[in-house]
Amino acid sequence: MICVGNTDIGMVRDVNQDTFILKKYSEKTCLCVVCDGMGGAKGGEEASRLASEAFAQVVDEFITPYIGRKDKGFSANDVRKTLKLALSKANEAVYTFAKANSRLKGMGTTLVCALVIGNTVFGLNVGDSRMYFMKGSKIKQITKDHSYVQFLLDTGKITKDDMEYQLNKNVITRAVGTEISVDPDIYRSNVSNGTFILLCSDGLCNYVNDETICDIVSNDVLSKKIDEIGLNIKSRRLIDTANNNGGGDNITVALIKV
Repeated sequence: MICVGNTDIGMVRDVNQDTFILKKYSEKTCLCVVCDGMGGAKGGEEASRLASEAFAQVVDEFITPYIGRKDKGFSANDVRKTLKLALSKANEAVYTFAKANSRLKGMGTTLVCALVIGNTVFGLNVGDSRMYFMKGSKIKQITKDHSYVQFLLDTGKITKDDMEYQLNKNVITRAVGTEISVDPDIYRSNVSNGTFILLCSDGLCNYVNDETICDIVSNDVLSKKIDEIGLNIKSRRLIDTANNNGGGDNITVALIKV
């Protein structure tokens, strides 16, 4: 398993409110967390940092004792409970910090994570940062955005071609830290060897379409050698493409090759 991550301020923003954490526990186990902060320059930065660190700490405490053991000793349900607890701690960290700093009231962040254990991927998301799977010419968005336009799409009130879709793409309906508690979506999927897992903030997917993302990651003839350097090239190429298309937001890309 190979994993890399990169983040970029983009072409418009004054600060980078995105944060990512990548932890490789063993050759078959890794954690990736991507957060996209909101709530003013300092608020967004702090929210994404606090949430990602609190989340990763809980997962660390759960996973570390099992590394190297043949019998992992935990179930899928244990993992789900751990991810929920991690989110609760992340939410508490941001909410408490904002409550103690009146100028940061309303700060929050999106959060998407992938905990990869062998060929099983456990995912969790709040907000509109995303997780994709790719293999060959196929790309699949695993997470579902918690956003106003996703609600309008789900209820048939707009299509992706409507102007309202473009105008409201950044309005999210769930965030970490803005309320005393938050409900996540949790996913479990089995993936085959050779699958790419992409986690990203909306600074990527709002400026690069799915087909182009898949071409760069999975069908890129210029970097077929899949080592850490090759994967990093793909990650940087995604960011460069978003910037070339306007780069109107911070861009964070984390790639895992199973």
